Amino acid sequence: MSNVVIILQIMLITIGMIILGMILNKLLGLSKEKITQFKERASNLQERIKNAQVIGDIQMMVKLQRETMQFTKQIIIKQFVPLCLRCFIFIGVFAVLGFIYKDYGSGLLPFPILIFGTGWVAWYFIFSIGFSLIIFGFKKLYKRITGKDIPTQNHLREIMQLISPAQPISGISYQVPDTISSIKEEDKFSERTDSWKERIQK
Repeated sequence: MSNVVIILQIMLITIGMIILGMILNKLLGLSKEKITQFKERASNLQERIKNAQVIGDIQMMVKLQRETMQFTKQIIIKQFVPLCLRCFIFIGVFAVLGFIYKDYGSGLLPFPILIFGTGWVAWYFIFSIGFSLIIFGFKKLYKRITGKDIPTQNHLREIMQLISPAQPISGISYQVPDTISSIKEEDKFSERTDSWKERIQK
C-alpha cells in the first residue's frame, strides 16, 4: 500500500478511536440521577462541616471528616475504574494497530514529531490533536451561540470541589487533629498561667 493510503487509514482509525472514547464516556459515565444524588450528598456534607466549624463542635468535625473520607474514596473509585477500563481497551487497540502497521513505523513523515517518530504513530498523534481541537472549537462555538454548555464528564470533579476543605470558616481549620492539639496546648498554657498567678498572690 502507498503512504497516502496508510495515512488515510490512520485518519479514519483516529476518528473511530475518538468516537469510541465518546461512547465509552457515555456508557461508563454516571447517570443524571446518580450525579444528582452525589451533588446533594456533597452539599449536605459541606453545610454540616460549616455548621460544625462555626459552633466549634470537635466531635462532630471528627465524624464529618471520616464521612468525607469515605465519600471521597467512593468518588475516586467511580473515576478510577472506568479510567482503567478505557486504558486497557485503548492499549489493546494500539497493540493490534502496532501489529498491522509494523512495517510503517517510520518513513511516513519527512521529520519526526516529538517522541512519536515519523511513522503511523506520529500521524495518529497529529490527527488526534487536530480533531480534538476541532471538537473543542465546536463546543466553544456552540456555547457562544446558544449560551449552553455541552454536557461533559466533569461532574465528579465539581463534587470533589464541593467537599474540599480548602476554605476554613470563622478562623477554625478543618484539619481536626490540628485543632484538637491546638486546644490542648491552649489548655496547658492556661493552666500554667493560672498556677503562676496563684503563686504571685500567695
